[in-house]
Amino acid sequence: MKNLKNNYSRICKITLLFIIGAILLTGCSPYKNNRYIELGEYMNLQLDYSLIAVTAQDMENEINLLLDKYAENIVFDKGAVQIKDIANIDYSGTVDDMPFEGGAATGYDLEIGSNSFIPGFEEGLIGAIIGQQVVLNLTFPTDYKDKDNNVSAFAGKEVRFQVVVNKVTRRVLPEYNDEFIKNLDNGYNTVDEYNEYLKKEIYNYKKTQAAWKMVVDNTVVKKYPDTVQKRVDSIREYYEYYMAYYGYSSFNEFCMDALGQTEEEFNQTNLESARDGVKQEMISQAIAMLEKIKLSANELDEGYDNYAQYYGYDNTDDFLKDYDKESITNSILLNKIMEYVSANSVVIND
Repeated sequence: MKNLKNNYSRICKITLLFIIGAILLTGCSPYKNNRYIELGEYMNLQLDYSLIAVTAQDMENEINLLLDKYAENIVFDKGAVQIKDIANIDYSGTVDDMPFEGGAATGYDLEIGSNSFIPGFEEGLIGAIIGQQVVLNLTFPTDYKDKDNNVSAFAGKEVRFQVVVNKVTRRVLPEYNDEFIKNLDNGYNTVDEYNEYLKKEIYNYKKTQAAWKMVVDNTVVKKYPDTVQKRVDSIREYYEYYMAYYGYSSFNEFCMDALGQTEEEFNQTNLESARDGVKQEMISQAIAMLEKIKLSANELDEGYDNYAQYYGYDNTDDFLKDYDKESITNSILLNKIMEYVSANSVVIND
């Protein structure tokens, strides 16, 4: 009954972010940068304040991320279903007044808004009262697939579901107030104090991103090293594994179902991503050489620890066994060079 197309899409989009990050950190030898790039201006760049000013939306986004980190999962057995709830449901479906295989379940946990079921199912449960039956009159997509990944006999047919929501699990955010900030034990005691800190952090981040983008945009690539194709091939091989795993014989069909793009579009995105990563690496190495910038032992240790934490490792040594240490070092250097460029830029029209 579940919409397998959307399941593939979520799985692959999540793993795409991970695998691109991992491949960009795989081993590579230092570039002879003058063979590959003409380095653009990187000192005393002029940044227009309007591009880096902290907006109310910026603040709201960061505050919501913070609150979400400390949200609690609370089970409700009364009230109405909301988007993003995990609803525990009993459902049964009929086509032409007849039940069908896979069309019924009890005690099923469904995230509302995940697009795991056919269009209209999850949307139809938003606002439903917990404990009361809901009737959903829907239509299977014309490309609905069966468990063998073939177009189902139900594709395009009308279907009727009877659904009861037994309970919901909801992430409840804490209140953003002085008490919450004080309990974080981060040196701030009020919302006003923390907002000032947050505003500075966002400003510095946007300034760094804007300055670095200017450097990258102003740098001309004369030619790309072989590293680009190696990364392209690695990502392609990864998705070909998933193609075979899900029983596809056509990579184009897999891309359409899992990623919502053609094979040609996938190849182009893959190539652009690899080129962008390599270009930034070359730029950072070139600036480091010209400015004689090196990483201290403390910067390296802190960088390794941060990467290990980001990728979910409890132990940094275990992380470095799975990832190439030299490549992680290059990535840490990239971050330092970005900060260096930002520190040496000038904000105008403030």
